[in-house]
Amino acid sequence: MDALPLAVVAADRAARAELLRLLSGQFTELEIPVPAERLAQAVDGVLADGARGVLLLAFSAGQSVGVAYLSYQWTLEHGGKIAWLEELYVEPHLRSLGLGQKLLVAAIDHARSVGCLAVELEVDNGHPRAGNLYRREGFLPLDRSRLYRLL
Repeated sequence: MDALPLAVVAADRAARAELLRLLSGQFTELEIPVPAERLAQAVDGVLADGARGVLLLAFSAGQSVGVAYLSYQWTLEHGGKIAWLEELYVEPHLRSLGLGQKLLVAAIDHARSVGCLAVELEVDNGHPRAGNLYRREGFLPLDRSRLYRLL
């Protein structure tokens, strides 16, 4: 089956409800407990300050079907601004139709257009299809372990 057409736009406040719907769906699907208030606070923070990053909303046939979130960072390793692809999500019933690949390319293009020198991301080991998507688009694995500490 041919890939469905996809339009990707930088989201604004008018898209808040759709962003929350899609992101909440992703976290629910992945069984990541993110309280609605915390998610809304994070989305509002990105929408209020473009220096933090961008939420990209994907449309097919006039309906929102996916979302990507790029946060911006300034890194020593790359010598400047990079984009961290924190989220990339396509509604489950529309997967395997080429939308994820198109959304990823749009995210990379957006990062390049705002002066980013690299795009970094992480893939959960339990999601090999996602890892394959990223590798097909030229992402290379890093031999690292990610650690975190809540404050």
